[in-house]
Parts: sequence; structure tokens; C-alpha cells
Amino acid sequence: ILDAVMVLLTQDPKVPGRVTGSPGAAVYAVAHTGEDALAPLRFRLKEVKALAAEAPFQAAGQSFPAGTFLFPAQGNSADLRRRLETVANELGLTVHGLDAMPAVPTHEVAVPRIAILHTWTSTQNDGWYRYEFDRLRIPYDYIAVQTIRDTPELRRRWDVIVLPPVGNSAQALVNGVPRHHPEPIPWKRSDLTPNIGLSPAQTDDIRGGIELQGMANLQRFVEEGGLFVVVGGTARLPIDYGLVTGVSIAEPQQLRARGSVFQASVVDRLSPIAYGYDETLAVYFNQSPLLQVAFGGGGGGGTIGRPSGRGSLTDPDIPQGRPPQPGRFPSDAGPSEDERRAGTASLFEVPASLRPRVVVRFATDERQLLVSGMLAGGGELAGRPAVVDVPVGKGHVVIFAIHPMWRHQTQGSICLLLNAAIHYNHLGAGRAASPRGEARPRRGTGG
Repeated sequence: ILDAVMVLLTQDPKVPGRVTGSPGAAVYAVAHTGEDALAPLRFRLKEVKALAAEAPFQAAGQSFPAGTFLFPAQGNSADLRRRLETVANELGLTVHGLDAMPAVPTHEVAVPRIAILHTWTSTQNDGWYRYEFDRLRIPYDYIAVQTIRDTPELRRRWDVIVLPPVGNSAQALVNGVPRHHPEPIPWKRSDLTPNIGLSPAQTDDIRGGIELQGMANLQRFVEEGGLFVVVGGTARLPIDYGLVTGVSIAEPQQLRARGSVFQASVVDRLSPIAYGYDETLAVYFNQSPLLQVAFGGGGGGGTIGRPSGRGSLTDPDIPQGRPPQPGRFPSDAGPSEDERRAGTASLFEVPASLRPRVVVRFATDERQLLVSGMLAGGGELAGRPAVVDVPVGKGHVVIFAIHPMWRHQTQGSICLLLNAAIHYNHLGAGRAASPRGEARPRRGTGG
């Protein structure tokens, strides 16, 4: 390599973008390949009508995956191609001009109003989320937990609220900085604290937290169509305070997985969150939470993928009061005949359209889990949900057990969160219809 001809770079290298096809194309397609440039593309062209293909398709001799962006010429301005050329070159994307709109279901891609939520007890982790949004030039508001508490009409201001990982319990997030201190505790520039002047968030008083009023505001925000994203430890907030049902957290007994990279499977590739991803990807996970999903009952208990909800992945699975159903998930099993006769099934059975949707799951074989780092007791992690989408009213709560934006190192999973944001109002896309007309997770996406 020392004999190879080299040229000193004067600026960062850049992959040029381009637009193919005739100038009279009926629609312009950008294949979704999991690049984090897809979300910036939407925000750079926020005035342009953009659609997402909900299924793969073939066109112009090429294969396009689900999630492909479609910019139809009809309904957009005459300078659409020129604008696409400019942005494609900036982001290093290839835009394909097609002669006809592909015959696949589509939905409009949103330009969401995003807020990154921070506490006053720890801001390091949410700083890495700010870093990625700033790097990609995706606009957002940086808001404090007190803003959630003091804003009843959250939905009027934001479409997506992201709560990055914080090393506190759900109770600590709700209570915040104790109020027993008799005087306000400011976080702002003063003669005593001149270096705080550059902080993106300042306040006269950091006491308090989300509080119960803020949880009520969050619930209303989601039910009215908003998306609430929680990551890592903050997953306990919507679970412990009843914002979601069908999801719970198990306490690890033997697991030791401190900040390692693990193999995961995309089990629902038609979920908009998974657009652009293949069947497997490596993800970063740090000890907790161990998510578990169950349907049909009032709680979120049960072992993943086992109709009885009991035992380990290797124990015989014998549901009581209903016949065994090999290869089926709890979401498909439904209530037992005894429950139906007693009239209690309808009281606790979660409608299929409201059931949690597992999008990404850790590798089910413990021997396949570890990619890099340390792991002991991996059987407790194997097969666990890594990303779960929970419908709530008109909106969604998306729970990341993994860390999709971790210190600018987990670049392969950044698009999972960005996908959730730009498709926040169409996260139900890709669900199959049940015989009763309800939406039901496709095979392989249930608990």
C-alpha cells in the first residue's frame, strides 16, 4: 500500500448523486437501503409530495424494496427533477426516473415536527441524539421534562417526541429534581455561572419532573396521533405508568451484557420502522430492558413466542384449557373456549389492531447472539424483542430496547428511529387483515 499513488485531500470525500431516466418521467424513485440520508431527503424537500411504497416492486429492470420514496411528477412543481438533482447530489443518492407509478400500496411521507426531550439530571446521552439530528440537519426542538408537564396541548406543537436513554427509574423521571429544596434552582447564565450561557436550554428552576400531569399530557398526545419514542432505560416510563399494554420488562437473573453488539433479526420487514433493512443487523444493547410481549390478557407477562406464556424457550409448551397450536404466536391463539363460555374473553382480549408489533428481535439462538463485547447468561436475551411498536389510540409508542443512536457509533441502526419519525402517522402499514377485519401482525411479528 505504501507504493500506491495517493493524493492529499483538501476536503471531505463525497459520493456524488444523480438522477437517471428521461426528463419526462412519471415518478422518481429513491430506493430505501437503510441509509440515514433518506430522512434528510424528506426534510430538504418538505414542500414536495412524497410517497412511500409499502411493498417491494420491480421497475426499469431493477428491484426496489419496501419503503422506497416515490416523487410523482403529477401534483408536484415543474422543476421537480431539478430539485431532486440538487438534493441527490448533496446527499449522495441515486434517483431513478420511472415511466409509470408502480402498482403497490403507498402512503404519504410526513415532515414531522420533532422534539428531543431532556431531563435536568443527565444530558450526556440526549446530547448524542442532538449530535445526529444536527449532523443530518433534521430540525427539532430541545425541550425539558417540565415542558411536558406544563403543555396540555402537546399535539398542537409536535408530532414526534423522543426521550433518549437516561439512567433513572420511571419514578425518578416523573418526580425529577426533588422539590424539597426551598429555593428555585436555576440553570442559566449568571455572574456565578457564566459558562452556561451557550446551553441550548435554560430555565429559572430545574425542580420537578414530568410529574403525573405530564404523563396525562403524554397520554393525550399519543392518543391524538403523536409518536412517543423511548430508548433503553426510559422504556420503563410508558410501561410502568400504564401508557401501553401488552409489554412488560423482565428482571435479568444471569444476564451480563454491558454495552455489547448483538445479532438481531428484522422479523417484520413491512413495518415502516424496518424500511431499508435486510433480515439481520447488528445492534448495540446495554443490559436492559428485557422486553416481553403478550396478548389477550391484562398484563404484559409471558415468555416470548410461547402460547402458554410459561417456561423457557426449551421447555415443553403445553397451554392449559386450549389445544396446542404449533408455530403460532400468542397474538394468533386468541382466548380459550372456557374464557369464551365464561364471557371474560372480551374483557381482556386486546384487539389485534392495538396489539404490540415486534419489529426487531434479538437472535433466538444464544450461540448466534454475540458480535462484539461481553456476554454471559445470553439465554435470557435470546429471542427478546429489540424494537416494539405499540398502538395507543390514534398514535404509537415505539420502544427501543437497543440504542439506535449511541455515541455516533451505531450508524447502522440510526435509520430505525428516523423511519419511525417520518412514518409516524402510518406505522400501521403492512399489517395483514384478520378474518374479522382487524389488523393483525403478519406471521413472525407477534409476541
